[in-house]
Formats: sequence, C-alpha cells, structure tokens
Amino acid sequence: MPCYRNATIVTEFLRDALARGDVGVTKLEIMARTAGLLGQDQRITHSKLFKGAKKTLGIRSRRTGFGPRSQWLWRLPRQSETSIKTEEGQGPGAAPERRLPIPIEWVEGIASLKERQPPSDVPRHRWRQFVEDCRNFLSSPENRAGRAAQLGWDATSLFGCAPKRPLDYSGSAGLLWAVNGGRLVELHRDWAVIDAPVNRSQRVFYRRNVDAAKIRLPWTRSGGSQ
Repeated sequence: MPCYRNATIVTEFLRDALARGDVGVTKLEIMARTAGLLGQDQRITHSKLFKGAKKTLGIRSRRTGFGPRSQWLWRLPRQSETSIKTEEGQGPGAAPERRLPIPIEWVEGIASLKERQPPSDVPRHRWRQFVEDCRNFLSSPENRAGRAAQLGWDATSLFGCAPKRPLDYSGSAGLLWAVNGGRLVELHRDWAVIDAPVNRSQRVFYRRNVDAAKIRLPWTRSGGSQ
C-alpha cells in the first residue's frame, strides 16, 4: 500500500503541475523536491515513481531551443484521459486514492524561497524554520495544503506577512509564520490548531481578516529589503 500511495501522490502532482501547459524538467524537479517527492540529487527521469506516473498520464517529452539553452519539456496529451489507472499488482477492485490538488503558485513560490536571502529584519534561523515549515506543509501525509485550498485558504492567509518587520506584526501574518517548528494537527475553514514544540502545548490560530493590499507574499519580497 505505501508504494501505491506514493505512486498516486506523484501522479496527482504531475497532473496539477502540467495542467496549465508545458513545464521544463528542471523546474519540475525543483517543484518535486520542494514537495518532498524527489531526493536532493535525484533526477526526475531516473525515478521509477515519476516514470510510472508519466506513463499513466500519457505525458510526452519535447525538446525546445538549441545548444546550451535547450531544455526538455513535459506536457499532458491534449485530449487527456488522465484518470488514475489501477496499477498492476494492486489487486482487483483497488480504488485510487486521490489527493486534493495544491495550487501550483504555492509550490513554485515555496520552491523559490530556498534560493532567497531572508529579509534583513528576519533572523536567518527564523527564516530557515519558516521555509522548512512551508515545505513540510506541502508534503504532509495528510495533504494539509490540498485541504487548505479546498477550505478556501489562500496564499495570503497561509504565507503572507507585513512588508516590513513581519515578525513584529504577527497579527497580520499567515498561518505558516505561526507554526514555527510546530505541527498542524487540525485545519478548518477559519481556524487551525498548532501543536507547539515547547511543552507540546497546543494553540488555536484564527484565519486573519486583513487588508490584502498591506500584505506581501514571501516569494514576492526582495531578499534583504526593508
């Protein structure tokens, strides 16, 4: 069952990533690593799970450009019949376990955070923890990110922060800034429960009702800006 579940997750990941058009293999690898589906030095074209998902979805490869600037792209078939097929060896009657889709904006945005310098007013260790919490959120076995999207949480309510001194304005910060090394144990339409690492205490986080114009997403901030 674990292998089947992983295959289903990878299939859903590729379906969502390619839903809006062709995506370069290099970019797909970054997104897959961010989602915890690919090892740091692992290539997507060498992964049995990704090769199997590619075949299941009928994904095609095409090369674009010339010389050093060329790249391979993956694309879904135009007339896609991409319902997840029962894998061989699962046994008769096995039903696919569909994960809720995660907005690609979140995956791409969080993937870019690893290469960014923290804002000058956020300590480096605190920034690293925030990025790690975001990555864990995307790759959680409970599919927290997909569940959040289904419940209506948007990028601002999850990852947003004040443009300046975000740690000083925690009242307007998104859910993932509040996790701070803890673990999400409940997620509802307007609130969540965080299991804090200190004394294993729990706290309730209520979804912020803030002016979106006064909030920035961390991947739109210039690293080190004030």
